[in-house]
Amino acid sequence: MTYTLADLPMFGGLGDGRLDGLATLSRRRRYPAGQVLCTEGDPAEHLIVLLEGRVRAGRVSAEGKEVVLAVEEAPVAFDKTALLVDGPHRATRTAMTAVEVAYLPRSAVLELLAAEPSVAARLLRTLAATVRDLDERLTDAAVRDVPSRVATWLVRRCATGRVPLHAGQAGLGAEIGATRVSVNRALRGFERRGMIEIRAGEVVVLDPRALSRLAALPVPERVS
Repeated sequence: MTYTLADLPMFGGLGDGRLDGLATLSRRRRYPAGQVLCTEGDPAEHLIVLLEGRVRAGRVSAEGKEVVLAVEEAPVAFDKTALLVDGPHRATRTAMTAVEVAYLPRSAVLELLAAEPSVAARLLRTLAATVRDLDERLTDAAVRDVPSRVATWLVRRCATGRVPLHAGQAGLGAEIGATRVSVNRALRGFERRGMIEIRAGEVVVLDPRALSRLAALPVPERVS
């Protein structure tokens, strides 16, 4: 599915005139899987909006190893904080599938925020949610064991019962601060207990209640 700028939460509720003006200023591009969209440390001169596809966000360690921070799907905008403070991109983002992106000039985004308080308010809510998610991940890494972290990660994504592992078990481990081996051990343990089924590229959650108890989270509502 290809999204538009109107599908981005921070632009929700904007009138057609404003949206048309943003679309006119933007540059839309399509790239194949494997294309680097932005590189860690480069200036964030545009708001990059993912309109179609899936992207991996990663950083390179001192040893030269890529650490996967997240797998992001359209619609989403990258590095909003860097744009606001005139800073560099905080991660390298690489297309995992064919993608379509829109580049919005930083100046246009800042002018819109000044002119539309509702956009600024929605952006603040988005940034607050990002900070909350990071805080939860740091807390989990500090006080929870790996099985509990894996259970939490699955519960938060299992509304349909099927959880894709777009970046594999290594990517899951990078997101929760664990090794691939420890993630695999936790998943195999859940499978032996009948909580999940491990398939190629995904995990099928069979017993969300048991996983939720392990994660100390509410049982997720299923989406039919």
